[in-house]
Amino acid sequence: MTATRATSSSTALAAVRSIPSRPDLLTNEFLHGILQPGMSSDSLFCVERFEWSPMEVGVISEVVSLKVFLRYDEGTKGNATQGVRHLVAKFLRPEFPFESMFLVESKFYAEFADFSSSGSAKLPFAVPAPVFTSNVLIVLERVDAVQTFTCIQGCPSDRISVLVKKLAQLHGRFWDHDGEGLAVPAGIGSGLTGEAKRSQFPDLWSAYLDDISLGIAEKERLTALCQRLSANPELLESVHDAVEGGPSTLIHGDYHVANILFPIAPSNSTVWLLDWATCGKGNPMRDLAFFFIVSVTEQDRREQESASLRLYHDVMATENLGVATPTLDEWRHHYQICVLNQFLILVVYDHLSKHLAANAKTEKLRSELDEHFRKVNVRACFSVLDNIDADALDSLVSANQKLQTK
Repeated sequence: MTATRATSSSTALAAVRSIPSRPDLLTNEFLHGILQPGMSSDSLFCVERFEWSPMEVGVISEVVSLKVFLRYDEGTKGNATQGVRHLVAKFLRPEFPFESMFLVESKFYAEFADFSSSGSAKLPFAVPAPVFTSNVLIVLERVDAVQTFTCIQGCPSDRISVLVKKLAQLHGRFWDHDGEGLAVPAGIGSGLTGEAKRSQFPDLWSAYLDDISLGIAEKERLTALCQRLSANPELLESVHDAVEGGPSTLIHGDYHVANILFPIAPSNSTVWLLDWATCGKGNPMRDLAFFFIVSVTEQDRREQESASLRLYHDVMATENLGVATPTLDEWRHHYQICVLNQFLILVVYDHLSKHLAANAKTEKLRSELDEHFRKVNVRACFSVLDNIDADALDSLVSANQKLQTK
């Protein structure tokens, strides 16, 4: 392939003539086309070859690691040098109609990942540099020398306060963000309407609980709560409305430890946050409730939940929201509502979650996803038991109505 002089430009967009839909359709020409805008204007380079390998992550996407071998000709004495670019490519799985999520993530990178902009300087997290974005394929620079944890393992207890603080900073600094072009509604499972919860939850909760290993006392308490909700289905819609009518800011929407990269070096405080496909305007307590349910063990949540809410409140109080800062009790109330709402979502979407796990690309990923979803269900049950009193359910909803009229 003939070396081509690079031209400076912003992130490569979907103007490339043919976007590969699977890793085995990648070509040297395509990779050259998406890498070219990021090269210096006086560089001559070509893609000599590339290698890809599956990363065994992702549910709606096929994620692969890319190693691209380049040859540079700087035009001095005809000397050529070689280099390697390490990338991560996310391909939309064609069996899932979730192009909108790729478009949301593409929009996020277009707005926030320009490190020379004033907007990105406010982000408390680092984000990978985008190389190419589209509705079916996103290519990012690979972040190396990092430490990762699975949701099954759970977030290390000594990292929880850092992640809560950074989450509060994200929410506070983008309180006035309009969410244009991002997810509507924002957050995993947020598309489940109040009417859907009202009509489906009463028929699904019993089978959901039967599939979870709980002690007799815990199961009896949770059964009583589910029966209370099912006997008064208007409460199901009220919980949904309480979340939607609560505080609103830019949220990540899928905030859990597996989407976070930690530095290995103790002197490095950079924390990377990935997978912005469901970010947008939403209730900030969605993120916090989701984080504790999905990626924190029951023991660690019980030990740190109260202190984390106080830390969140204190950090938010230092940010300029432009409105009266909610009190700690108000934040706790919104958090409890979001915990219950997340439980409703998990019950209604349990069949879908297990279907996604069963249809993962590899046996290893199928097994890991099945264990992941089951672990999340258990954590959700205990979170509800610790935060929601069936006898106080009416007062919880009533308190929300009073907050909305303040």
